[in-house]
Amino acid sequence: MTEHEQQSPPAAEIILSASASQGLVAIPVGEKYQWADTALRLTAGFERHETGIHTLRDITALQAVMPKLLRTARRHRAVVTAGTRPYIGDYATALAARLPGTWTANVEICAHPVWQGDWLPLLWDSGELVQAVEHRRVTCMAVLDNGTGTELLLIERPDHAEGHLLGAFASSTFDDSYENVFAPRSVVLVASPERAASLVAGQFLPAYERAVHARLLDAVEAGHTGIEQVRTARSDARQDALVRLDGQDVKDPANLFWRLRPHAAQLLDRTRASVAPGHPDTAALGRLHSLLNPPGYAARSSVLRVPPPPAPVTADDVRRWRADATVLLHHARLAMPPGPSAGASPVLVAPLRALPAPPASPPRGR
Repeated sequence: MTEHEQQSPPAAEIILSASASQGLVAIPVGEKYQWADTALRLTAGFERHETGIHTLRDITALQAVMPKLLRTARRHRAVVTAGTRPYIGDYATALAARLPGTWTANVEICAHPVWQGDWLPLLWDSGELVQAVEHRRVTCMAVLDNGTGTELLLIERPDHAEGHLLGAFASSTFDDSYENVFAPRSVVLVASPERAASLVAGQFLPAYERAVHARLLDAVEAGHTGIEQVRTARSDARQDALVRLDGQDVKDPANLFWRLRPHAAQLLDRTRASVAPGHPDTAALGRLHSLLNPPGYAARSSVLRVPPPPAPVTADDVRRWRADATVLLHHARLAMPPGPSAGASPVLVAPLRALPAPPASPPRGR
């Protein structure tokens, strides 16, 4: 048995972390995290936040409060553990403030181990981050959001005294992104927020933007090809022929366009800015914008939110799509982002290594 298999985590645990902005942060975790949470609620001096953390802002009261917390935790069968890292929320806030544009940082607590598995299908990563979230216990993380569709996940790097892992969530039109071939690779961030922000802005975000564009383009090209294949089959008088696409038998081009439309709308938004005003194709792109964004339809703003009800699709929608689709695909190929430059912050990229063998755990539900 490995060291991780021999050590079972407490059923209820209170993890303490120092914070420059919050004072002392206490995080209740474990399969019986409610016991730890109750102990913190009953200890005077701690304030509970909506995120699930508790804070003791008055550090001068620490000597008086800690014995009370230890006694209350013992009565509720909770273990109190001193964390080895500063509170991740401070680092996330400092990093967000140094990234280009306007970013927010929100802390998320995976109090119960099962909750961690809910994040896995939303991650879009081919590096160390997805390994850690899938195989290692992550109790506290931070979501960075620029408000325009880019959402990143930050966690502490397992088995290291310092450093963090940063990777991406899928763009809003995709759901299950586990092991997706277009996924960008997460990066290892150093302790300095300034140097970490330089790596994220110079390396990770350009690679992410290129990957998003490539994945959208692939989805739209595949969907458009499927529509044309079905139309060809029907025009050949094989009305009942089934065209197998993406593992499903599909007869109706409207169904294909229904699946394609959110990807095409996002691809168009990314592409239109690269087409100069007055270009002969601006009219076609304008028609597509009206088609892909019907009145009353609000596009999904985040993969972390429930998608809105899909707008209905008609045969005329498919006809309008087929008339101008090749224009979008042409300009989308030309608008492919270049990705990171070869010399951008190479010294900040820490080498990835395989994680140690994970502890035994029940199968993940996805």
